[in-house]
Amino acid sequence: MKDINLFGTEDSIYLKKIRTKADISGDCDGYLIDSSEKEARKIIASLKDKKFGGKVALIGGDDAFNRRAVESLKIDYLVSPERGDKKDGLKQRDSGINHVVAKMAAAKGVVIVIDFAEISKLKGKAKALRLGKIIQNVKICRKAGCGIKIWGSGDKKALESFGVSLGMTSGQASRAVVL
Repeated sequence: MKDINLFGTEDSIYLKKIRTKADISGDCDGYLIDSSEKEARKIIASLKDKKFGGKVALIGGDDAFNRRAVESLKIDYLVSPERGDKKDGLKQRDSGINHVVAKMAAAKGVVIVIDFAEISKLKGKAKALRLGKIIQNVKICRKAGCGIKIWGSGDKKALESFGVSLGMTSGQASRAVVL
């Protein structure tokens, strides 16, 4: 499988980050959509009209947004579903996905992506809370059989170690790393 990048290299899939339908251009292998649900629907409908054959990734939001995205949008990747200022419950974290969303994602072939570069920029309590939510998502995805990828730059061994520390097996972590 080719690597996924936000910059173009020879042996990788180049995803262009877009926010609106006007940002669509034909010089990439796929798009990373960072916008509201309404705008994301417009972008994906526009790509469908143009018979776009590339990859489509969507940056996650709250639980309801992530569920609707996996259920009804034609996406290949859901990036960082744990993002945002979500309120955790007393006994459970609000990690952006649950077992129902994970099973739907597994059935539809949607892969959950962990953005290592974004996590490494966080500090202190914010980083700890985000890592706790990611660990919960890894457990949910393992039970549901949903695909997980770790997206980041740097050393492959370091990213594999990060995956193992999140609760992946060593085999899962080596398959999950995307540089």
